[in-house]
Amino acid sequence: MLLYPSLAAGFLFIGVPLLVHLINLLRHRRTQWAAMDFLLASYRKQRRWIVLRQLLLLLTRLAVAALLIAVLAGLIGGRGLIGAIGGQTTHHVIVLDDSYSMRQRVMGNSGSGAAGGEPKIDASRDSTAYDRALSAVSSLVRSLSNDEGIHQITVMRASRATMVSDSKSGSADAAADLAAQTVTGDARQIERLMSTRASTLRTDLVAAIDLASDLLDANPADSRRLYVVSDFSRRDWQSPRRMAVSLEKAKKSGADIRMIDCVASGGTSSPRNLAITDLAPEPDVWVAGVPVMMNVTVKNFSDTEVRNVALTAAVITYGDDVKIADPTSTLSGSVQSLPAIMIESIPAGQQLTKSFQVYIDKQGTHVVRVGLPDDSLAIDNTRVCTIPLADAQRVLIIDGDSDGLGSYHISSVLDPGSQVRIGAIPEVRPMSMLRDASLETLQRYRAIYLIDVPQISERAADTLTQYVQGGGGLAWFLGQNVSAQNYNSTLAAAKRNLLPYQLDRVVTAETVFGSSGTDFSGDDSSTNEDPSQKNRKNALVFGKDSELLGPIARAGNGVFGLVNLQSVWAPAPPLLEEIPAIAPETDEPSDADPESRAEPSLAAIDDPLDVRVLLERGDGIPVAVRHALGRGRVVTVNTGLDGTWNNWPGDPTFVVFLLQANAMLFSGAAPPTSRLIDEPAELAVPGDSYLPTVVLLPPADEPPRMSIEIEADDQSPTVVLSPIEMVVADQAGFDDFLMPGVAEWQRTGTDGQTSVLPVASVLRVGESDLAQVSHAEVLRDLPGMGIEFMASGTWENDGNIGGMSTFLLILLALLAILLAVEQALAAWASYHVKPNKSERARPHTSGFGNARGAHESAIETRPRSRSRSRRSGAVGSVESSDTTEVKR
Repeated sequence: MLLYPSLAAGFLFIGVPLLVHLINLLRHRRTQWAAMDFLLASYRKQRRWIVLRQLLLLLTRLAVAALLIAVLAGLIGGRGLIGAIGGQTTHHVIVLDDSYSMRQRVMGNSGSGAAGGEPKIDASRDSTAYDRALSAVSSLVRSLSNDEGIHQITVMRASRATMVSDSKSGSADAAADLAAQTVTGDARQIERLMSTRASTLRTDLVAAIDLASDLLDANPADSRRLYVVSDFSRRDWQSPRRMAVSLEKAKKSGADIRMIDCVASGGTSSPRNLAITDLAPEPDVWVAGVPVMMNVTVKNFSDTEVRNVALTAAVITYGDDVKIADPTSTLSGSVQSLPAIMIESIPAGQQLTKSFQVYIDKQGTHVVRVGLPDDSLAIDNTRVCTIPLADAQRVLIIDGDSDGLGSYHISSVLDPGSQVRIGAIPEVRPMSMLRDASLETLQRYRAIYLIDVPQISERAADTLTQYVQGGGGLAWFLGQNVSAQNYNSTLAAAKRNLLPYQLDRVVTAETVFGSSGTDFSGDDSSTNEDPSQKNRKNALVFGKDSELLGPIARAGNGVFGLVNLQSVWAPAPPLLEEIPAIAPETDEPSDADPESRAEPSLAAIDDPLDVRVLLERGDGIPVAVRHALGRGRVVTVNTGLDGTWNNWPGDPTFVVFLLQANAMLFSGAAPPTSRLIDEPAELAVPGDSYLPTVVLLPPADEPPRMSIEIEADDQSPTVVLSPIEMVVADQAGFDDFLMPGVAEWQRTGTDGQTSVLPVASVLRVGESDLAQVSHAEVLRDLPGMGIEFMASGTWENDGNIGGMSTFLLILLALLAILLAVEQALAAWASYHVKPNKSERARPHTSGFGNARGAHESAIETRPRSRSRSRRSGAVGSVESSDTTEVKR
């Protein structure tokens, strides 16, 4: 097999030495000469030996000509002989990038690569970067299979390597699709790899290169090659040091590093790609028959502005009529299209959030799907989320005032009557219920409102703590009846944290709390804060986390222009062991040293409790604070609702605030609306309600869908399916499980009735930016590695280089030996005359010929004599000399 078949015509040069030999035989004319009869007799005596020498010389020159043409034409093969002699083995390790950016569409002809012209690629077949990578791997393996040498190949996909490295029981062999397998003549080892597709994971190449280096060290070979096949997106090379450490490990194992660019567009601009990066319902009371606001975020990853983008939206409803998951369809629910969502413009590199409304009158978990028009990367153009809709939820209200004015304000907002439906059913109960209530009693309510309750017992505090940590919502309205000592000891203790801070004292409008203009939260500026409102100490303004209040926060502090806070509870400074003495209620500033008074701060509890300041007073005292506790949320309002401390309940802003606060309490315990595809899928199957066997139907682009049957552990009422365990065990359905879209759980109740629960599986954002890093940047960031960029089409030739370098050296050595042998035979087959003292020897006659010329030359060296006797002696002498020469 020749690397350059066009040079095969040079083998005609082999006939040149034979032709010269034939011509040399015809160059002398035959002349009868009696004196030569003696010489001819001697020649006939030694003829066979002379012809043998000349034949060996001729064959050597033919072999030299043939070997020279073979070297120039690039003869390959002979590795079987080399393997039999020395066992030469080449290990080819391929790290294949299969992150979901490799699903990007590429042109059929990508132009020239780094190591030569990129071959023409059929656009109908190689429509994605991953298809081009598979084509390059197939080309390499086919070329290795045609070679007679010993080649081992290892292929490792980045997605499997990343998940195996995250597991505790995985190994490099488990991560590899092919692990040091010897390439056979039919190249069937890669048939399974050719049927794969790019994953849906966001991965980098570090884990795969580390595991590939382990395989290079574990498998001995005479030469090693490491190929990195990727689209070289800029995101993967933002931390070149991590990549350099992994490549240095492979370099120390003796591997030559080659990089294959499967995109190689040659341009500097990013291809147009829009992606939906988020889709979620706004925190609210999610009940059937109440509209739900959805927020969808679209990001422009291209270098140019995109205009007039139309998003398609649809709702997939799963009512009580959907009992069985249908594997013959992509969705078991009923699909209803929504009006298109128009985006006028998205600047380059920016993102935009649009809101739209969804109305579903059926209880259950339903799905909302939003899609973008087709572009370079299609997998990030669609995103789904679920909306769990229940019936109206009950809310418990306990008022510590005998007149019940606070409970009236809250219940009238949550249940306004008429045709307005909020989704909450308020129930007003006396304080005695809280003292005797059990956890099961409180769990019947979605949220609990405690208004100016004087004291909370230890038992009630423990029950409330368990209720909130389990997902319940709790709201405090602290009025004049509250006992600060009791609240600090029972509610603000570290073991409960039902209050985000301890209470200090009541601050009125005339009280000077700290220096003038001091911000209690430690921030001298508030969101959308009006300076004129800031100067009013009793004014209500937005806090630093006011965006949690939704649309009202965008109106600015002017909306609270009619609200006056006469009295509020001030939190105690959490960083001081003792609260310092505060000056009497006067407008004069305190004479105490300012450094001796530490300003109250919530920084100490921001991290563990996730404290958010929603509203505050003009002097910086928090008025409304939200913090998380377990799975639930707590909203604390440091003022009462009886009308003596403020006039807020009569202001329209109180209605908006209470609705937003109620939405926070309700959504705290709501199930997640989506699941990242690389996270475990969980489903609760309590033994008293469901059978332990469930069926999962992963998402699929086209039916039929695969069914995965799972059985719950006897010790746990939850079914867990982990993708890491699936890849380590090489379980069927792994690729389908990682697909984004709608997955459906089918579980069977103890009564024999089945039900379907949809789950939204979404991509992990990060691979949608298709901007590439240039080859020069990679070589600059990885100096001293000896990295070489190659075009995928050059692999067919490169595959033989690893094993043919030794074969080429053997050919060159054999050529040198034949040239030396040719010179020795030429000298051996020639006739030489010993020079006398007076004359140097003449150049000898070498060639393919005739002994008569040699004899004539020998005769000419003798001086002529006119004497007959001397002539006879001369002839006899010549004959004797010739005979001696021939014998020698």
